[in-house]
Amino acid sequence: MRGISKLFPAIALAALMGGTALPSAAQDVGHRAGTWEFQLPLTYTQSWTAEGEGGAKADVNSGFGLGFGFGYNFNDHFQLGGSFNWSSRSYDATLVDSTGLRRNASGTLESSTIALNGVYFLFAGPLTPYASASIGSTFVDSNIPNGAGQTACWWDPWWGYICNSYTPTKTETDVSYNIGLGVRWDISRIMALQGGYNRMWLDSNHSTPEFNNWTLSFIFRM
Repeated sequence: MRGISKLFPAIALAALMGGTALPSAAQDVGHRAGTWEFQLPLTYTQSWTAEGEGGAKADVNSGFGLGFGFGYNFNDHFQLGGSFNWSSRSYDATLVDSTGLRRNASGTLESSTIALNGVYFLFAGPLTPYASASIGSTFVDSNIPNGAGQTACWWDPWWGYICNSYTPTKTETDVSYNIGLGVRWDISRIMALQGGYNRMWLDSNHSTPEFNNWTLSFIFRM
């Protein structure tokens, strides 16, 4: 995943240059009705704090995330689609056990979200503000050990007898909600840029953390 994150800016820049270099008919640029789109979002999430029971909390640092998605434009104004986003951010936490004992911890929090997205574009032209909303499922891995390590061994047809150790970590899957506002620019018939602000909530059993993120999406129309 880290290798992909390093290549993402170069891929996006090459796609943008290719999209602007191709000829386009001005009268078709802003007409999105009946078209599919493939999206590559780059997301920056601001730092946020999650508070739990008994005084437990985690201060999650800001960071970048990557993803991909698709959408279908039912007309020039309304789009429905799906997306997958992934991010990894460092954090500092205060952990509280069942006896009330506190200890400090730090690590890397990884999260991934699969969501259903709806977008409304105010104008039918190539430059338009938009409003969006989504609902999905977010998987969070704190990378905090949550049990004894286990070792498994097997015969591999190429490498012979192999043993590997695994330590389970504290994970959680929550329903997530997202609303956003932004601006879209259809550069050509096949290329568009979309940037905006989003507010996201996680419906956790212990708390309802909320945080801000900013997204720049490279869009390829089909």
